[in-house]
Amino acid sequence: MATSDGIKRGISRRQFMQFSAALGATALAAACSPAGSPSAPAAEGEAAPAGETVRIQYQSREPENAAGINQLWSEWYPTFQAEHPNIEVEFLPWPGGNEREGPYAAMVAGTAPDLLEFCCSNTTFFIQQGQTLNLQPYIDRDAEEVNIDDYYEHQFDPWKLDGDIHFMPRFTGTQVIYYNIDWFERAGVEPPPKEWGAWDYQTYAEIGPKFVGEDPQTWATSNYGLGANWLTQYWLRGFGAHMVDPEDNTHCALDTPEAYDCLEYLRSLMWDLKMFVPSNSTMSGGISVEALFNSERIAMMEMGPWNLNNVVDTAQFRWDVAPMVNGPAGTTTHQSVDGTMIWVKTAHPEESWELLKGTTSPEYGILYAKYANKQPSRKSILDQFPKLLREYNEKYNDISLEVFTASLAQDIGGPEEMFANDAVSKDQILAPAFEKVMLLGEAPVDYIVAHAEVVTRFNRGEIPIEELGAELAKIQSQ
Repeated sequence: MATSDGIKRGISRRQFMQFSAALGATALAAACSPAGSPSAPAAEGEAAPAGETVRIQYQSREPENAAGINQLWSEWYPTFQAEHPNIEVEFLPWPGGNEREGPYAAMVAGTAPDLLEFCCSNTTFFIQQGQTLNLQPYIDRDAEEVNIDDYYEHQFDPWKLDGDIHFMPRFTGTQVIYYNIDWFERAGVEPPPKEWGAWDYQTYAEIGPKFVGEDPQTWATSNYGLGANWLTQYWLRGFGAHMVDPEDNTHCALDTPEAYDCLEYLRSLMWDLKMFVPSNSTMSGGISVEALFNSERIAMMEMGPWNLNNVVDTAQFRWDVAPMVNGPAGTTTHQSVDGTMIWVKTAHPEESWELLKGTTSPEYGILYAKYANKQPSRKSILDQFPKLLREYNEKYNDISLEVFTASLAQDIGGPEEMFANDAVSKDQILAPAFEKVMLLGEAPVDYIVAHAEVVTRFNRGEIPIEELGAELAKIQSQ
């Protein structure tokens, strides 16, 4: 395997951007060529002969609790190796840095690990670049062991190509609202309910201004940032809208009245009510959402379970969690899209699949909750999550951890919605529009809607990649 320096020499940032944009603009069928076939999962690589040791590399992603994942691996791997004496796994900790450029450069150079973990839209990026092994033949063959029915309804929506699954979940984290109990009491505000569907977006906007103050500047709430991403998408679904049309991923569905109403509501939280502060922005002084909450600059924080340890170790006030608020169309939340892929060019697909089955098993999920404190993906072990965290730290006895697991048990929420050409659509077309409207407050919501039309035309091949800049310039000049 190449070192990180070697990977950087293999492809420049400019080459990466040019190549990924060009690939993304082509049809997915042409871009992706699965290694396996339904009748023969190992068509491009047979299992090693008996007695021969196969060495594979597993690139982990655990930015919040690296020490915990190392403990997990130390406990789990000896059992796996005893059951698979011919498979030797090199465990690679999360390297940090850009999650697309480094791995993609290694793939282009032919030196990528056999298994890699990614978050969010990065998962779909590698599917759309043709770098993921089609897992469906393996899933079908080992259906009883894999048990797809043990996952929530929409778990695999972003990970399918032509109906076939290309990623398996690492964990599934539910977006909820963390809130400062002490501050709620000082402000004379009733604490949020613990049941999904029991409070709404209007209440959120009504109580928000009660937490806004000066010297020091305080706000009501925040998240990682309202942009062309999953953070806006769960709000949209609460309004009965979508960023990506569920029936047609070439269509940017921000052109509906429901989507407009949602975006205007979010804009008003920032610029009319002044209650929502963008994380890491000039407005927040460059402070992250976690630091804003822990330092009592915001009373609420839209966040998943991956930050529980951060808050329980840092916050000097009483706090708890509550469900996301309903939109006018009903309950809404985000379920994270963190998963593991097998590189399409692995020399050892069968052995890689054996490892992937192990790292997505109920046994591994329980250890993941125990050591990395992450919410399991499998429904059958959801009830273990609160129990394991409370054994880990008695402070969790006072936290309503069942709020997280209840959402998955009830199939509430969904993962990130992905366009046919997701990277260009979000990063190059929509992101600048969201920044101007939401982050800078320099344009109305109509500005986002105009960019949404370009996304649709681009995904349908009506705007070539080389003409995209000119199309965007037309909007910006108006």
